[in-house]
Amino acid sequence: MTGLLRKPSTDEKRRPSLTTVKPNRDYVVTASDYTAMTDSTDDLGDGARLREQMEEEGYLYFSRLVDSSRVLRAKRDIMRLLREHFILEGKDENEPIWNGGPEPTEAEWMAVYERIAELDSFQDVARSPEIISVIEGICGEPARVWEQQLIRVIYPTPESKTAGGTGAHQDGDPKLGYKASVFYTAWVALMDIEISVGGLAVAPRSHQAGILESAGTAASSAKVARDGAYGLDDGALWWATADYPAGGTVIFPCRMVHRGLPNHSDRVRLSGDFRYQPTSQSASWLSETRGPEIRRVAQAIDETLASRALYVTARPTPGVLDVVRQQMLEERNTTLERAQELVLKLKGHGQPVG
Repeated sequence: MTGLLRKPSTDEKRRPSLTTVKPNRDYVVTASDYTAMTDSTDDLGDGARLREQMEEEGYLYFSRLVDSSRVLRAKRDIMRLLREHFILEGKDENEPIWNGGPEPTEAEWMAVYERIAELDSFQDVARSPEIISVIEGICGEPARVWEQQLIRVIYPTPESKTAGGTGAHQDGDPKLGYKASVFYTAWVALMDIEISVGGLAVAPRSHQAGILESAGTAASSAKVARDGAYGLDDGALWWATADYPAGGTVIFPCRMVHRGLPNHSDRVRLSGDFRYQPTSQSASWLSETRGPEIRRVAQAIDETLASRALYVTARPTPGVLDVVRQQMLEERNTTLERAQELVLKLKGHGQPVG
């Protein structure tokens, strides 16, 4: 992929205006739209240089950071579980080859997601001392690892010209329910991820624009993710990515706009999203909870908000539902009674409730 990436022009290096927030699902990212990430591996001993890069560009990319043997153990364990649950059907033990057919149902995915989240090898990647050391050097104090450790399993869509799933977004978006103003994400490639497999793209300097207003609601299931209703406008930004080796890592703050890229290969893409926070900062219950349980709570909230009962008793508008969903996610409350209470308060006062 290196030959396909280009350096950003002077105009591209300017701070993005980001005035458009509606997701643009007709926008097609091509190789010419990518710029090459700056690889900070050689600066690992220079804390001042890393802080400068993070402050200016909003990300740190390391082609070599996490111990490769630790990453490959996690990859092997995840592939074993995917085979046991019939998501992978081939006998290749080195690469997650996709043999076609339908993607797993939500029930099938949750069954394997539960087991992946409990893997010691997967948690070992999240707790990599190399990642924690970099983040503590950036924030100048001890950092804790969130229990919400996310596995990304992205199936090939060779016919698609745009990425599916969650669109361009910021992890610090209040809609996601974290109630945290400062935290960092480390995206770790659990396999070699070249351009045909997709990977992560970031919008350099977008962290300087503050928290942006996204459209739609974050997905709580694979079906909702495929609908692609949540996020920011892909076409309003310029994007940087890399040719990721296994263990390649991107660290960025919660205001950084980022997105996944389409997978046009014959392999399932495996990567991990891990979150870290200075110990002086706080966050909601989500930071102390594993991914599968969070997914179940979000789905229960969405079922309540989509119910006939809520419509008949409270007549919520779409805008009101967005605010109610965020509030209920922050509270870990899934009941119809709470949804009714929040809707009626919002309609009565015309403002968010807390």
